[in-house]
Amino acid sequence: MKKIIYTFLAVSIIFAACKKEEDNNPPTSPVSIVGIWTPTSVVQDSSQTVTINGVVVDSLTYSGSMTMTPEEADVFEEIEFTNNGKVLVEDDTLDYTYSNNVLTITDEDSTFTVPCSFTQTDLSLTLEVSQDTAWNQPGMGDISISVYMSQTIHCSRNTVINTNVSQRVGNTNHSWFVKPKFNNILKSIK
Repeated sequence: MKKIIYTFLAVSIIFAACKKEEDNNPPTSPVSIVGIWTPTSVVQDSSQTVTINGVVVDSLTYSGSMTMTPEEADVFEEIEFTNNGKVLVEDDTLDYTYSNNVLTITDEDSTFTVPCSFTQTDLSLTLEVSQDTAWNQPGMGDISISVYMSQTIHCSRNTVINTNVSQRVGNTNHSWFVKPKFNNILKSIK
């Protein structure tokens, strides 16, 4: 009889322990692009191929990659994605949608897409430009130039939350911090 009671007690403890472990692992919520992102580095890839009469001109052809700080690349200081479909970058407020690793940004005049990937802490935006042109230059023949440049901006999520809306919209007359008046400081010293 004791063996049955001990077995029952052991099985009860095991089931209770398993149940408790499940309760400690709440379901994870999907990662969202919403938030403030601060650039950490910029990787620039570029290439150019110049061809004259079907022959590649080595002295005018190149390709390469370099990593820069955000300051060296002259990119934005922060980019903020709001939960109502707005993106705030520098002094602009634009509309955005995100789907399948593509960020679609719309302003008053145009819409453009940007390859984009993010995790809970990291964001990468890739801006790409390419151009192919060809013409016939009398005395030289057929000339073609192919140029490609991409800039991948790596960002980290800014976890500092500023609830001062006036400050966020560029009104610098308000401060994040309360500045005590000089007279109040003197009164507290007395």
